[in-house]
Amino acid sequence: MTNGSSSGAGNEDSRGKFTDEDLLLGKKASKFIDSLCVIAFVACVGIAVFAFTNVPWDTRMPYDGKYNRNGSGIPMQIAMIPCLLVLIGLWRSGRKPDAHQMTKAGRVGVYVFGTAMILACAGAQWGMASAILANGGYFPG
Repeated sequence: MTNGSSSGAGNEDSRGKFTDEDLLLGKKASKFIDSLCVIAFVACVGIAVFAFTNVPWDTRMPYDGKYNRNGSGIPMQIAMIPCLLVLIGLWRSGRKPDAHQMTKAGRVGVYVFGTAMILACAGAQWGMASAILANGGYFPG
């Protein structure tokens, strides 16, 4: 039951609850993740280019999942896109004007989980490229 008065939630200045040290360390964490995203993006593009240049253009990534209707798999050009899109999304989220406003727990999360997500994207790109290269006949066997 309310008495007509506002609870005051959401009326604070968001900058007011962060110390200068929090803002400085948050900016450093943001720059770290941005740099890591750019490095991983370049690596993933390099992996994709390597796969594209070493297998026939009509190579498909093997897929036997639930929605595989004709058994032909996913075109390699489409299989290489998801990791790049996730990296672009992570990079853009770090470019927001308030991205540096984080507490100590937020910074730890950025360093631990952000790094893990970026490395997972690079690893997934590597894994997809390996499957495409194997299916395209790049590896002798």
